[in-house]
Amino acid sequence: MKKTKPIEILVVEDEPEILSLLQELFERRGYKVTACNSGNSALQLAQKKQFSVILTDLIMPGIDGFKLIESLKELIPISRLIVMSGAGIQVLQDLTKLGVENYIVKPIDFDNLIKTIKCIPILQFFIKP
Repeated sequence: MKKTKPIEILVVEDEPEILSLLQELFERRGYKVTACNSGNSALQLAQKKQFSVILTDLIMPGIDGFKLIESLKELIPISRLIVMSGAGIQVLQDLTKLGVENYIVKPIDFDNLIKTIKCIPILQFFIKP
């Protein structure tokens, strides 16, 4: 019988309240969460460890979401990235050009966010006993 490995999510958000809320939301549902407050920290973590899903804010100081996405594209499949932002349609077009398919509008609909994460096809959930 195969064991399922918990989904590991890297959450990148510069607003402490939202970061804490997202971490709590995912942990209550059994996800393993690593939270960080900057694109720079996220990039360092993603270079050291493989995450099932990376959820990132777009507008952040330092390495913003766009720069982070460009860097992460070399490390993980783009389908595992979810971008959250309150920005408008132009940003969505820019993200589409980068290959981002998963976009969550702020304020965040948490039910929709959970559904999006559940729909991301990730093959490494199963590990050999």
